Formats: sequence, structure tokens, C-alpha cells
Amino acid sequence: MAGYNPPLGTKDEKILFIRYSALGDVVRAIPMAAAIKEALPKVSLTWLLVHPYEELIEGQPYVDDVLVWDRKQGFKGFVRLILNIRRGGFTHMVSMQGTDRSAVMALFSGIKNRAGRHNWASFVYNMPSEDMAQILGRPVKVEKGRVYYQVSNELHRFADELLSATSRPRVACVIGASKIVKRWPARCWAELASMVASSGGSAVLLGHGEQECDMAKEITSLLPKEFQEKAVDLTGKLKLDEMAAVIGACDVVIGGDTGPMHLALALHKPVVGLFGPTLPNQVGLEGIDVKLISGCKCAGCKNWDCGRDCLSSIKPKDVFKALAKLKFHEFIR
Repeated sequence: MAGYNPPLGTKDEKILFIRYSALGDVVRAIPMAAAIKEALPKVSLTWLLVHPYEELIEGQPYVDDVLVWDRKQGFKGFVRLILNIRRGGFTHMVSMQGTDRSAVMALFSGIKNRAGRHNWASFVYNMPSEDMAQILGRPVKVEKGRVYYQVSNELHRFADELLSATSRPRVACVIGASKIVKRWPARCWAELASMVASSGGSAVLLGHGEQECDMAKEITSLLPKEFQEKAVDLTGKLKLDEMAAVIGACDVVIGGDTGPMHLALALHKPVVGLFGPTLPNQVGLEGIDVKLISGCKCAGCKNWDCGRDCLSSIKPKDVFKALAKLKFHEFIR
């Protein structure tokens, strides 16, 4: 492509890698960032992220630095970000975001070699592609089955200590989602947690935000008293890298269409997925081990305003049975 020069792999080159949100998309971009660094080990790679996603990426072996965009600062924050990009001395931009804002970043970045795609503004890139072999000018290998996300020894110890009082199997329950219609009802989570507890295991409730914290309280309040100590509520208490470590310390992960499920896949954990208005292949979760899909005829509709509680058609007993499919039958009495 005219005007675009692939990186040569020298220590003087700096790549700005852009995949700033959302959580699932950031996680799915990790193998590409790692592949770039492995193909060009001398080149400096900086990852641009929206806060708080830097918590997940900072310190990973394939990233030399992170550039954080605080969206709460509004337009002034965006201008400040552009200025920081221009001052960064970057020789190349690799954008996997494809949004209007990322196109504006490319346009005003001052970076000579810009790779990325956009529906109507591809002209801001002089390499309008997300094909890494084209962008880097050399073969790039992403290994299937490889665990690219690295949990540090310190975080492993943190998770082990945090969960030391829990019994196995530990079932990570990712209870929330960005849209109400994508959330499994609290009563269903409570029934499942009771089944896990009655079989000797522990339910670990995970999530972020006020709504998910309130939902976790509702779930624990619905549990029989004898099982309440078997449910560990960690909603709103973990940074993203800590959540990754906790997921890694659990034996199985259950949840719907939400970012931490991508983390579970990245860590190669056994996963049971609960789907209704979205389907696994629509959201990059087709690699999930067991997929339980709502019986509603409109499954996969992506209608966020729908009044139907379609996920309630997925019964806790069926989710519990799915554990056996993941070779957890030895835990189930």
C-alpha cells in the first residue's frame, strides 16, 4: 500500500496498538498483540486502553507500556489523549477498534504508518487492513490452544489465599451482563448455588458495578442458611487482573454474554455459557465448552428493549447437569 512501510523490527520503532474496549474485545485482541511482539521482539509496543482495562494488560510480557484514556474527562480528555499520542514518538499504529473515535485518533495521530479498518473512514489509514501478515510484512503466528494471558505468581497467591476457605469444585458464577435481558435471574443463580453447595462445592460470585453487587446480595439472601457460607460474594471487590486470577483458581466458569467469559476462555477454563438475546457465534464465544441457549424462538434477536425474560427458560438443573459434561461428575454426589 502506497505510503505505508511495515516495521523493520528495530529498537527505534514504536507501535501503538489500539483496542481500547470493551473487556471481551480487549481479551480477544491479546493473541494479536503477543504475535506482534514475538514477530518483532526489539520493537516497543504500547497498548491504548480505556480505564480500567489497563489493570488487565499492564505487566503482560508482550506489552512494553500502556496508554490510558480516561473517558470520564470527556472532550478535554480525548484532546489530551491525541496530544499524548502525538508526543509518543510512534512509528506505527495498529488499530483493531474500527470506531469513529479510533478513526479520529488515526487522523490526528501524526503517526506515519497507520493500519486499521473503518466502514466509511478507511482513508485515515494507509494500510486499510487488520491482516497482521500484511501489516507487519512477515508471517505472524497465533497458536490455537495456547494460553496467552499470563497471571503473575503474586496474583496466583492472592487468589489462592482469597479462596482458601472454599471447598472444591469452585464454580465461578459471572452473574451480570451489560444489558438486563442478557442476565440470568437471581433466583436461578441462587438455585444453582444451592445445588453446588449441596454437592460439596462453592459458588464464587463475580461481577462489577452497583447493579451486579445488588444482584449478588439478592442471590445470597435467597440461599438456605446452611448454604450461605458456601457462596463467596466477590462482586465489586476485585480489579480486573485479580478477577482473572480468581477465575483461574476456579474449576469451572458459568455465565452469559459478558466480558469475564472471554477471560475464562483465554485462561482455557471449562465454561458453561447461558445465551438468549445473543448467540455464542455472534459475540466471539463459540469456543465455550457447553452452550445452553434459551428456548425462545427469537433467541439471538439482540433486542435489548424486549420485555421477555428469555434466559429464565434455562433451568438451574440443566446448568448443573452441564457440569457433568465438563468431567465434574466426580464432584457431584
